[in-house]
Amino acid sequence: MKLNEVIPQEYIVEKFYQYAGYPKYKKLTNVYEGGCPICREGKSWNKKRRLYYIVKEDHIFCHNCGWTGSPVKWVQEVTGKNYIDIINECKDIDVFNIPIEKEDKLIPDKPPPSLPGDCINLYDKSQCSFYSHEPMVTHAIVTCKERRLLTAINKPESLWFSRNDFVHKNRIIIPFYDHNKIVFYQSRKLKQNKKDTKPKYLSKIGADKTVFNIDKVENTLDYMFVFEGPIDSFFVKNGVAVGGISKGRSCFTKQQEQQIIQKPFHKRIWVLDNQYCDQTAKEKTRLLLGQGEQCFIWPKELLNFKDFNELCIKVNRDEISSRFIIKNSYTELKGKLLLSRI
Repeated sequence: MKLNEVIPQEYIVEKFYQYAGYPKYKKLTNVYEGGCPICREGKSWNKKRRLYYIVKEDHIFCHNCGWTGSPVKWVQEVTGKNYIDIINECKDIDVFNIPIEKEDKLIPDKPPPSLPGDCINLYDKSQCSFYSHEPMVTHAIVTCKERRLLTAINKPESLWFSRNDFVHKNRIIIPFYDHNKIVFYQSRKLKQNKKDTKPKYLSKIGADKTVFNIDKVENTLDYMFVFEGPIDSFFVKNGVAVGGISKGRSCFTKQQEQQIIQKPFHKRIWVLDNQYCDQTAKEKTRLLLGQGEQCFIWPKELLNFKDFNELCIKVNRDEISSRFIIKNSYTELKGKLLLSRI
């Protein structure tokens, strides 16, 4: 005797609706779909249906964990009942309870938020005042003031602090705008936040890295000054940043290349950390020069300053002149000769 001649199809359907996640019936194909209660489908739970009950073939299988078998075997698996228990249960049921289909409640895939959770704008005095009783908020505001990030000539349109985000909690959030929309961000660890054991900079998860401050590049200046980190670019008009130089022949990610193409008439000068005190910056400068790029070489009289932010803090300035950068910028031959003397 075949199992499906003993176990009514209505019983299988009832159990499918009872144990499968967010079940749905496809009338056109006569197939029931749902979330697999055996493997729970990992991160796709409540987003995708990978469990199928194909009525015509009297078969149930899961595309995620690979479980496959007869409907009765599946009922045994998910209920813990043996075959005799199932037979007896079917005999005791006069009317099977198959629920009426409701509106599909699958959660659609949503794009990641433009900023981490629970952020406050450090440019907004009312927000800063409201949260001033929180020590880390106060610490962030003081740090930004001390580093002149709130008054810098080329600061971004907004600057944020994340209060409770799981990844970026108690970090300064630097937004990367493109066409007036935040499409990327990096978070910066606060120096005195000893509980934060993550790297100094963290990037937005699952997003393509873009060019920082690309919207602020003006046509009144022929040059675009490319920094590795965004904070140093705060202090130079037409300063942009890449958030870390991409490995390989190209200095940019594909997304960044598309943005740079939109500024075809601007000459490009790379401005890295001081080659006198940062060996990595020295090697990266050498690499860029070898690729035909024009680079800023720090003059010897400034050998004690790590970067532009530190320089501005020491001299109490919110801007480094573009003329100063242009004057000390070189291409391959002269640039490599100067580097060899460092």
